[in-house]
Amino acid sequence: MTLHPSAPCGESSPSSLPVDAAPLARLSELFAGLPDARVSGRVLHRLPEVLLVALCAMVSDCEDFTDMGIFAQSQLEWLRRFTPLVHGAPSHDVFRNVFMGLQPEALLEVMQQWVGELGGQHLAIDGKVSRGAKDPATGKSTLHLLRAWVGEASLSVGYAVCADKSNELEALPRLLASLQLKGAVVTIDAMAGHPQVAELLQEAGADYLLALKANEKNAFEAVKARFAAGRPEDPGTPWPESWQEAGTREMNRGRYEQRDVVVCRDLAWFDKSWKWPGLQSVIEVRRQTLRQRHSKEHPTEEYHYYLSSLPPDAALLGDLIRAHWSVENQCHHVLDVTYHEDHCQVRDRTAAQNLTLVREIATKFLKASPGKGSLRSKRKRSALDPSFREGITNLIFQTFGA
Repeated sequence: MTLHPSAPCGESSPSSLPVDAAPLARLSELFAGLPDARVSGRVLHRLPEVLLVALCAMVSDCEDFTDMGIFAQSQLEWLRRFTPLVHGAPSHDVFRNVFMGLQPEALLEVMQQWVGELGGQHLAIDGKVSRGAKDPATGKSTLHLLRAWVGEASLSVGYAVCADKSNELEALPRLLASLQLKGAVVTIDAMAGHPQVAELLQEAGADYLLALKANEKNAFEAVKARFAAGRPEDPGTPWPESWQEAGTREMNRGRYEQRDVVVCRDLAWFDKSWKWPGLQSVIEVRRQTLRQRHSKEHPTEEYHYYLSSLPPDAALLGDLIRAHWSVENQCHHVLDVTYHEDHCQVRDRTAAQNLTLVREIATKFLKASPGKGSLRSKRKRSALDPSFREGITNLIFQTFGA
């Protein structure tokens, strides 16, 4: 089904709409209502129109403003099947000006509405540096983002730009303050293993699961020693009743991995527990990996420790610890490998941030598109096969119709 310019947004066949049609209808209104920073009366292309073409271009293997301009020019007649473009194709300068003027918070709000309320959802927080966006004077990246990622929705709901000559810990309070976290579960890696972070999350009404490492030396050594003392000498012997354990065994791409999660229920021994508001569980994860299950080589063994305000449920906590890394596997890895974000040399911080948001939205549609294949192969196919592209862009225009 093709949407024509005369067709009002949202009047497509119900069978062609994605399952989550209600939040998509809200997104359509938000996308059309984004503030336009350009001078009124001096623009030829409406903001929603430019962004929609940019999104189609991103889906079709384009990576920067020059690519978007070429895509718009070469696919003009095809694009006019969906949106009028009465003034012709937007140039690369139009795309650049729009992305430099649009406030990322406005585009991020669209993504937040898509995800919905955060209560009951799992947020994974992690940082990423856009290495291609370098300041030529200093050689340093102009964009270091701390991202709040909802794995089930495959979208981010919050960003904080790390200040120059600072680190992610400085940006974390700003990110947390920008989100409605009541009822959510927040996981953060070692950079947030501090009692102050636990306090911020508890005050916001969220539960936490924080990695504990040597940046909290006394707590880390105490937890490590307690698990070492309680560990049965015989690996086949169950842990005592005051502990709870769960585990997984998995073969993945020729590598065997064994994960053992142990939770300490009794915290009377932990004299640092008072520093961590709401603390209920102390967790150890032991990872053993082999390139092959029955290999004669010694397995690689790693121990990791976590503190959580959640009850001591080893299986649940183990799943959350593992799910945290979806922000790396499903987001950061995709941005770098599928979209070559680290090679993109857009140095303007606002434009670079808007580009990474559009990449996330494009990924959402690529994942929702029918058919098998990797995201990269779908982008290639979308660039070469107009009929395949039309299937994806129908989803886009039904959602955000210009």
